[in-house]
Amino acid sequence: MMSFISTRHMLESLLNPLSLIPLVFAISVGCLFLRWHKRLAITGVVVSLVAFIICSTAWLPKKITRYLEYQYPVVIVVDPSIHWVVVLGGGQMRWANLAANHLLYSPSIKRLIEGVRLFRLLPAAKLLLSGGGEGRPEAVDLAVLASWQSIPADKVELEINSSNTAEQAVAIKKLLNNQPFYLVTSAIHMPRAMALCQQQGLHPLAAPTDYTVYWDDAPWKRLYIPNAGNVRRMNIAWHEILGQIWSKMVGSVAMSTILAKTG
Repeated sequence: MMSFISTRHMLESLLNPLSLIPLVFAISVGCLFLRWHKRLAITGVVVSLVAFIICSTAWLPKKITRYLEYQYPVVIVVDPSIHWVVVLGGGQMRWANLAANHLLYSPSIKRLIEGVRLFRLLPAAKLLLSGGGEGRPEAVDLAVLASWQSIPADKVELEINSSNTAEQAVAIKKLLNNQPFYLVTSAIHMPRAMALCQQQGLHPLAAPTDYTVYWDDAPWKRLYIPNAGNVRRMNIAWHEILGQIWSKMVGSVAMSTILAKTG
């Protein structure tokens, strides 16, 4: 499985526009300096500068982010027949001797809050917190935060062995079988998470949260002047798009590898 993950991460780094743009620019400037293929080099400089402006202003990052985030609506009225709320971890710091709320990244905390909200609307429900990784499993820290919200320990199940969304889908299948459940994750991550769960024959109901509201109350400079915030959001959106493409290309092979690994 590690070979699949490593290959995807390598491709993501190489094919990321935010990696390609400076590379093309540097090569083009070098060719101009050495007077090699001058016309092609000038084209490379212009194209890389235009691409940088497109990726670092609001138009493209906002368009892609909104496309990914608004495929599923927020859950307002719950289905009382659903007895599971599954929260996917969104990352945390490793090896730091800090309280759980300091270790967990913002997406993880927002996902947990939405999971708790849905849990409180479903009297017969249980929370399944999913997330492993190196060091202390992420699900353990999520459970600590859940306990701070007065969620009884016997209403919380932990999945601590997964390190990515594909492995989470396999683990959820083993724990829940064919039971339907609310799937809580960041809105931008939801299309990929839903696809991976459905690939396992699961019956998730999307419960998106952690929406990107960066542009909603943004001053004009966030929209029209290149800035790091837009670059970051472009990078997150690209990560999700490449993840979807990768899952479609090698999903069946990768899943069989995960199943063999987890027994």
